[in-house]
Amino acid sequence: MIFTLNKLAILALVTSPLAHANAPPRPAPPLPPLSDTEYNIIEVDTAQELTDAAWNLSSNQAIVIAPGVYDLANTTFPNGVDGRITVGRFGATPIQNIQIRGSTGNPDDVIIRGAGMLDPIVPHGIQIFTARDVTLADFSIGEVYFHAIMLQGNQGANDIRIYNVRAFDAGQQIIKGSGAGADDVTVEYSRIEYTDGAEIHPEAASPNTCYTNGIDVTGGNRWIIRDNRISRIRCQDNTLAGPAILIWQGAADTIIERNLILESSRGISLGLVNSSDHTGGIVRNNLIRWDPAAAYAVDVPIYTTSPNALIAHNSALTAGTYPNAIEVRFSGATKVLVRANLVDASIAARNGAAPILEQNVTAALDKWFADVASGDLRLSSVGLQSVPLVTRDAQVAEDCLMDSRPMLTRTGACGSGTDRLFRNGFE
Repeated sequence: MIFTLNKLAILALVTSPLAHANAPPRPAPPLPPLSDTEYNIIEVDTAQELTDAAWNLSSNQAIVIAPGVYDLANTTFPNGVDGRITVGRFGATPIQNIQIRGSTGNPDDVIIRGAGMLDPIVPHGIQIFTARDVTLADFSIGEVYFHAIMLQGNQGANDIRIYNVRAFDAGQQIIKGSGAGADDVTVEYSRIEYTDGAEIHPEAASPNTCYTNGIDVTGGNRWIIRDNRISRIRCQDNTLAGPAILIWQGAADTIIERNLILESSRGISLGLVNSSDHTGGIVRNNLIRWDPAAAYAVDVPIYTTSPNALIAHNSALTAGTYPNAIEVRFSGATKVLVRANLVDASIAARNGAAPILEQNVTAALDKWFADVASGDLRLSSVGLQSVPLVTRDAQVAEDCLMDSRPMLTRTGACGSGTDRLFRNGFE
C-alpha cells in the first residue's frame, strides 16, 4: 500500500504543469569554460577593443567581453567605413574555431548597440564573412540599421552557433542568413525581439515600408532553431510584418522546435512563395500565441510550402485574430504531414495543396493551458483531462521541455501521457 501511494504521488508530479518551475523555453545551460589550451583568449572592455579584436581574428581565438554597454557608433572602424563587428574579413583567407562571448553568461550584462534602426553608420551588429565554426554567446546586440547578426553564406559563413543571445531592434531582419552556403547554423536559447516594433525603413524591399522578420534565412541548409523566445515581430505602422521565422529561397532540412512566439504578425514559415522555396523540414513542439487585442495586422501562426515537411505537436492560439492556425500551400507541397497539433482555428490547404492531416485538435480553449496571457502554454489540469492522447510520432520523441514522450502522449507541444510515472518514461 505504501508503494502504491508513492507511485500515485509520482504520477501526479510528472503529469502536472507545475512539475517544472520554468515554462518553455527552458533557460540556457551554461557553456563550458573556454580552454586556454584550445583558444588564444582576448579580453575586451571597450567598444573599440571589441571591433579591433574581431577585425584581427585568426583561427582558434576567443573574444571575451566584460560587462558593460558597447556603443559601435563611437568606434573607429578598422577599414574606415562604418561601425560593426566583422568576423572573417570579406574575401580574406577563411578562419575557423572562433568564439565571441560575454564574460558572465548573462546576455543582459553585455549590451552591444548601434545608432538605431534608421542610422546607417552601424549597418550590422555582427557580420560574419569568411569564418566557420563560430560561436556567438551570452550578450545582447541590436539598435542597428539592417541586421543584428548577418551571416554571409556566399563568403563561407557556415557552421555557426548563436547561443543565449538577445538580438533586438534591427531595421530589417534581426538575424539574417544570406545566400547558399550559410549552412549548419544553430540558433538556440536566445531572445529575438522588438522593443516597440520595426521602423518604416528607407531601404526596405519596397522603399519606406516595414520590412522585417525575426529570423530570415535564404538558401541555407540544415538550420536548427530551438528553445528561443521570439516576440513583437510587428510593424510600427501596424502593417503586416514578415514571419517571426522565415526559411526560404531554396533552403532545406530545417528543424524548428520548442520556440515560444508571442505578439507577432506571423509565426513560422517553411517556404513562402512556391513549393521550391524549401524542401523537407520539421516544425515540432512550438508554442505560438497571438494577442486578441492586436491593433497590428495578423496572419497565420504556421505556414509551409515545403514538400515532405512534418508539422507536428505544436500548440498555436490565434485568439480569433486569423481564421487559420496552420496553412499548407501549393500543389507542389506534396507529402506534408500535419499531425497532433493543438490549435484554436482551422488547418487549411490552399492553392491545390493536399496535406495529410492526422489527430489534430482545432478547437482548443484557453482554459486548457496554464497561463495563456503570459504565454505559458503547458497544459492545465483541465487540459490534461480534455486534450486527447495520441500515439507518439517517431520524429517527436520529446515534448516542449525536452521530456521524453511516452508511447501515448498528448496532442500539442507540452502534453504528458498519464501512463508515464517517471520523467524518462521508465516504469
